[in-house]
Amino acid sequence: MRILALSDTHFGYEYGRTTESKKEQINWGYEVFSNVLKIAVKENVDCVLHGGDVFNRSQPKNELIARAYTILEKFAEYDIDFISIPGNHDKSRLPETLLNHLSSRIHFLNKISEVELSEVGVIGFPFELTSPKKTFLKIKEKIISNPRKKYIILCHQLFDGASFGPHNHIFRNRPDTLKTEDFPDNLILTLSGHIHRTQSIQSNKVQYIGSLIRTSFMEIVEEKGYLIIDLDESHFETTFFPLKSYPMKVFELDISNTRMISEKLDNITVQTEEKILLRFVGRSLKESEIKYLWIRFPAKNYPKLRFSPQYPNVSLSYLYNQ
Repeated sequence: MRILALSDTHFGYEYGRTTESKKEQINWGYEVFSNVLKIAVKENVDCVLHGGDVFNRSQPKNELIARAYTILEKFAEYDIDFISIPGNHDKSRLPETLLNHLSSRIHFLNKISEVELSEVGVIGFPFELTSPKKTFLKIKEKIISNPRKKYIILCHQLFDGASFGPHNHIFRNRPDTLKTEDFPDNLILTLSGHIHRTQSIQSNKVQYIGSLIRTSFMEIVEEKGYLIIDLDESHFETTFFPLKSYPMKVFELDISNTRMISEKLDNITVQTEEKILLRFVGRSLKESEIKYLWIRFPAKNYPKLRFSPQYPNVSLSYLYNQ
């Protein structure tokens, strides 16, 4: 059995200072998703699993919903199962769609439920904030009650040992972090969205799928992509395939002993096609300096440029290796 896993498409995610730049980012997200589905067809996979945060907002505009579901409607023609659960950005519920009823291959799971595939049962576990451990225990009991059946859990949760960001923060022993160490052997794999970094944890029993696109400068050091999982009885092999990402760059400028920030800016080169973050540390920017930045870097000429923060308190340059 062959599976393509992707996650955190964040349809509707905008970036930039102009309407055109924001539209470009939205279009990029749909284009990447559509291309990955074409890869799924080419690779002759049996199913595609989506780990949540389908949309960037819990109430996306109708045109954003229609655009995503139109892509899936075309994909359904290939008789490949598509299973998705909602994430935290979806507020644990995906918008209603007739695809659930018109196609036996499209499954949007807004509650804990199981989809039977040829060799395995996929248990969908939508994002849950309040009591994920309690719900996870119920899933465990279900798996234990069917020892001869193989399972995959598809979810959007925090797992103990997961790391994120250029500073490699690790989630451990929190009320909302989950563990699979005492699950039975017939749980083959747990696939999760939520953390945008692809990683394998908990003795390879938990695989974070990662995201298709970067939605934060905290992801600047991470490759984006999808997984192809080859499953044979209780054995699986996971391969990560990277995708092209928008170039990003962070310039951190220490202005603690600088009276004129223009002196610092003269030493950097800003490319208009890159996503750029100018980060000032050491002291707060003066109102006149903020106005100067807007004049020096007008939105129409630098649509992908951001200034941050206005009130800095810590240097992060070592995180970005710049």
